[in-house]
Amino acid sequence: MADEFDFIQSYRDLDAGASREVVEARHKSFRKLSKAIDKMAQIYDLCRLAYQIEPFPARPWFEDAVREFDPHFLAEKDKADAGRIAALLLRERIKSPGSYAPLAILTTSYCGRRHSADGDVLTMQANVAFHNAVRNHRVSSGTKLLAVPKLKAITAEVDAVNNNNPLPGPVVKAAFDAVMVSTETAIKALSDNVKGPVESARSDIVRLAEEVDMLWWCIGDWHELLNKPRTETTSALKMVVSGVELGAMVRQLPGPYGAHGILRRISGAEADGKSSLKAAVKSLSQEDAQKLSKDIPEASRSLFPVHTAIQLIANDGDAWDTEFTKSVPEIATAKMSHFELGIQAFRERALLEYGWTI
Repeated sequence: MADEFDFIQSYRDLDAGASREVVEARHKSFRKLSKAIDKMAQIYDLCRLAYQIEPFPARPWFEDAVREFDPHFLAEKDKADAGRIAALLLRERIKSPGSYAPLAILTTSYCGRRHSADGDVLTMQANVAFHNAVRNHRVSSGTKLLAVPKLKAITAEVDAVNNNNPLPGPVVKAAFDAVMVSTETAIKALSDNVKGPVESARSDIVRLAEEVDMLWWCIGDWHELLNKPRTETTSALKMVVSGVELGAMVRQLPGPYGAHGILRRISGAEADGKSSLKAAVKSLSQEDAQKLSKDIPEASRSLFPVHTAIQLIANDGDAWDTEFTKSVPEIATAKMSHFELGIQAFRERALLEYGWTI
């Protein structure tokens, strides 16, 4: 994967003054880190670094790989460089088919309110990759069933049977063994042939089920998780809860093509109304928050602001806002449209339903 990404050119674009020695050291670290990424938690680590989200907790898997080729590097001190390396690792990851990195990146960006260490190139590329993935998710692969494989000819064994009378035991055994091997090979080939089309059909069925569920949900004026009409919630909170509920319906990432359109329709004339997340969830009761809550590890709260707020309300009731501001100080009062609040909640929940491992 690393060989397909021009790290040297990309790194020099970000730090034109870097010496050749530094660029080479970073390139070696990049190759080592790229091969080491096999967990979703590492993607989240890179997101925090790329978007310079404080504080910078210890990440030995990242820092040790850089220090191996540059002993003077310290992530806590060299924050900008750590952010550049992380951003380039994520930009490389975006190019992998089926990667979940674009969704994680966009979720971390908080609909563009946070800025990546590479001048927001990471956010722009993630947007393009995510939109392409969603469009591709909409279209069937059109895989066709292949021809049924033929059984391997066993002419030599059959001739040996015909030419021996009476039949010696070894000749009969060889013929039956050949029949069994030929049959087993054909059955395995048939199984391999239908695996792709069956998986493709299953993917299409899951995608259609997602879209149908979301459409029926949209038709009804009802928050299924709260068990109350959508019209009983304020506009901003309605979009937060709607995003959570739609995200919970996603069975395979990146989710159905029409999810954003449904959120736009639900937001209606108030789509462009502005609110902070803190203000949006202020009217959410502790009881309702407990119905929506997901367990967010403390180290990952800054990546999932919407669900962090919901979790803190569920746990702490009216005393939630102090801890929330502490967890996401740059996000707590940032204004965004009601539609964007719904999009952020949807992205977070889709990732959380998927889990914490690649």
